Amino acid sequence: MVQRTVMETLSGAKLGISASLPATYDAAGYDLSSLIFTPVGNVENYGNHGVVAAVTEFTPVDTAVVTKMKGSKNYGTMSVVIGNVPSDPGHALLKAASESNNHYSIELRYGDNEYHYIDAIITKFEYVDGTVNDAKKVNVDIAICRQPVIIAQV
Repeated sequence: MVQRTVMETLSGAKLGISASLPATYDAAGYDLSSLIFTPVGNVENYGNHGVVAAVTEFTPVDTAVVTKMKGSKNYGTMSVVIGNVPSDPGHALLKAASESNNHYSIELRYGDNEYHYIDAIITKFEYVDGTVNDAKKVNVDIAICRQPVIIAQV
């Protein structure tokens, strides 16, 4: 993958969801697959994603020095904020996915043609209420089940 040499904004980033899964969870599986992603409109905030490793500790009595080791990896949960438009097909699929135990394919497409493909379960579809001048929104949690596949499209 060609690495960017300058910073950029998230302007133009797009989110998509598919009930179909790739044949393999690698660049070939996502790049050559016939997955159809339903666009999710009105995303205000994509949240974060990446790896966090647990730290396992062991302290032998004779030295009383704590030994630290990397433990399990967690690829996190994207907490996405979306303007609530019930007729949006992407919103409808996210809502259905939140009631399902199935895995879904997520596509996060950045403006510079970098794609992040994610195997996920949707663990939250929560209506956000507020005050008189607040837009109606939903919070959606996308729990990432394996290492995201990052592909730079040329």
